Amino acid sequence: MKPVPFEYVAVKSVNEAITALEKYGDNTVIIAGGQSLMQEMNLRQARPSCLVDINGITDLDYIEETGDAIKIGALTRHRTVEKSEIVKRNCPLLQEAVTHIAHFQIRNRGTIGGSLRQNPPGAEYGVVARVLNAQFVIAGPDGKRVLSGEEFFVSHFKTAVKQNEIIVEIIFPKLTKDTGYGFLEVTRRHGHIPIVSSAATLQLNEDDTVKDAQVALGNVSPQGVPYKVQSVSQLIGKPFTQEILDQLANDIKNEVNPDPEADAKAGYTLQLSRIMGRRVSEISSAEYRKEASSVLSIRALQKAYQQIKGTFQ
Repeated sequence: MKPVPFEYVAVKSVNEAITALEKYGDNTVIIAGGQSLMQEMNLRQARPSCLVDINGITDLDYIEETGDAIKIGALTRHRTVEKSEIVKRNCPLLQEAVTHIAHFQIRNRGTIGGSLRQNPPGAEYGVVARVLNAQFVIAGPDGKRVLSGEEFFVSHFKTAVKQNEIIVEIIFPKLTKDTGYGFLEVTRRHGHIPIVSSAATLQLNEDDTVKDAQVALGNVSPQGVPYKVQSVSQLIGKPFTQEILDQLANDIKNEVNPDPEADAKAGYTLQLSRIMGRRVSEISSAEYRKEASSVLSIRALQKAYQQIKGTFQ
């Protein structure tokens, strides 16, 4: 199929983009990498009346290091994030997550701002943004505003970015040297949309008890937003033992609440290797997602612990 007719405007500054969004109205859409948008347009799932091409805004293509954070321009390509020494040195969890995005051909073109703005279920950037409490800089006719991840993500394929606004920057805090991290996801096959994704960070006290632990999950919230796990707080002050992890795994499974309508849409196959079998669907059941959330969360935390202890292979 082909897309419906649309107007096309190429801009070279953020102000020009905002002006075009206001001029052409509510059905105007920004295009950057276009890896998802063009597919949706060709299938006529999306029917914008006008495309505003922001690829000429070269000022939005950057990765910068500040005192306690790294700043990434919205037009920065996935591949640039993946290969960045600044990201590798200061926020390796983000770099690890990016390697899971689709295939390298798509990572060559897709942008961090575009992925976050679309907010597809389970998307890697969103999960990392939630676990690290990243901030989002949004520009509009009234100037700039900064949103937290909790404020930014609204629902399935929806964010707090208004029609006449544009994401200009994402700010990720640096990981301290004593922070372990882990990112895992389960997909039908490599490069496919995540069925469930998980990101975790961990810090230990000198006596090996847990100083801080954070976990975020993708594609498990009925609201369609990256989910910050609450029950992981029970680890604080306790030793990192298998017994405690087993209890946490059960609590996470009880805490998450995937869309129950998924049960009627697709079945799943639970392999001997639990969630790591290949014969699963991107639209897996709620019960499968609960199980996957539990297993992936614990494995991501264990991976973070092994990094701290220098035993990760």
